[in-house]
Amino acid sequence: MNNLQTTIHENQDDKLVSLIRQGNAVAFGHLVERHQPYIARIVSRFLFREEDTREVVQDTFIRIWKHLDDYDGHCRFTTWIYTIAFNLCLDKTRALKRRREDRFPADYETRADYQGDTMEQVSDPDQAGLGNVIRSLAQQLSKVQRLVFVLRDIQDLPVEEVCRITGFDAGKVKSNLYYARKFIREKLEKGGYI
Repeated sequence: MNNLQTTIHENQDDKLVSLIRQGNAVAFGHLVERHQPYIARIVSRFLFREEDTREVVQDTFIRIWKHLDDYDGHCRFTTWIYTIAFNLCLDKTRALKRRREDRFPADYETRADYQGDTMEQVSDPDQAGLGNVIRSLAQQLSKVQRLVFVLRDIQDLPVEEVCRITGFDAGKVKSNLYYARKFIREKLEKGGYI
């Protein structure tokens, strides 16, 4: 999106926010229509499961509705809603991890009978696109690495925007991005994708 498109997009968001603050529910519907597909795409790349994605997207817009008065314009509106979505993603991954720990013994990842995600389980190189393989591999990254990888490399947001969304400084974003890219590259090389 070029600067003019970004400015037009932000102006439309500002108008909708103003109308919503005046109690206009139709304006909120328009805001959801404008941002739901993109939020769903981002969240699905972080959580991967469709039901979890739907839940987090819905919770994101509920949170936006409830806390719209907290938006003070110090950052772009999209940055504010992406921050909400990713905080909810982090909450969801913590909840999923707790649930998984309740179902499996504490050492299940190191036990011989545990079968973790491998390149063979991700997909066959002849049957899937490289993008799908990369998204599957991203699921194996730590939460922080996955977060910065999805925002920077999959969603193509600038480092500064990733910093604003995550609250991390540029050094933390760049170092986690480095390790995420290294992991993905090594898995792709091992699997014969590159």
